[in-house]
Amino acid sequence: MGGSGEGGGGIRFPWRGELDPVTKLPPRKALDNDLPALLHTMGEEGLRLSALMIDIDHFKKFNDRWGHETGDAVLGHVSGIIRRSVKYRGEAYRYGGEEITVLLPNTTPREALATAETLRELVYRNPLVPRSTGGEDPLPLAVSVSIGVSSFPEVDGSMLMVTADQALYSAKKEGRNRAVLYERKETGHGGPVTLDVRFPAPSSIGEGSFIILARWFRHRGELTEIEAREISDPGRGIREFAEGPVPPGGPVTAEVRGRVCGVERRGNSTFFSFEVEADVLDLMFHHLELRGL
Repeated sequence: MGGSGEGGGGIRFPWRGELDPVTKLPPRKALDNDLPALLHTMGEEGLRLSALMIDIDHFKKFNDRWGHETGDAVLGHVSGIIRRSVKYRGEAYRYGGEEITVLLPNTTPREALATAETLRELVYRNPLVPRSTGGEDPLPLAVSVSIGVSSFPEVDGSMLMVTADQALYSAKKEGRNRAVLYERKETGHGGPVTLDVRFPAPSSIGEGSFIILARWFRHRGELTEIEAREISDPGRGIREFAEGPVPPGGPVTAEVRGRVCGVERRGNSTFFSFEVEADVLDLMFHHLELRGL
């Protein structure tokens, strides 16, 4: 069993479940549990929350050339460096595959970027020395990481991970082994866009609420007609889930915040008219494209 402990000036990370066996980090579901609570706390106290999205460069080559045991060793090696470096300041999680996420409470964008540079340098300057299997000692394996950085409230809390991922994509596109801070670029498509959203369960959320949709599913082949399986109103502390089979073409993992401008309840489903800023929606679509969704 493991726990996330404390960091960021005494902020408590509530996860107390099993750690990921390879990285010894809290798993993705711990991040999903901790992030909304931290955003709520930081928002109430007027503090910042920064996120780092970290990807091991060319990770596939370690698995393909030296085998999955070496790939796991690389992942554990990098995770250990990150875990020790952010201890007492924040928390690191295994996001999935070779990606690691770090949350840094009460940390400005520039401080978060400096932390990312420190982590990048530590990984790069500390190659992995594989275990000897007899014969000659194995050569150290050079490892590097790319890191994307984003901060709340500079970006909306619901877009924190999406924008950190966007910055990570920029870091990889610019040559890898670097850290990049997300900077919003105006697309010129401002103003609200209205989406039709079906939530396949009764909901207590009403018109005028600012809500977050998460765990979206494709609906009728169009992303502008969305079926959401998780919705939340952080301002009122409401978080609701819907069960049931995954519709054809789903799921799509994303989240975005907007305002409910209409509600209709039919049977066991709730239908929302949902306003979201066009620039935010563009960013979310780009995030899905980068993920191959």
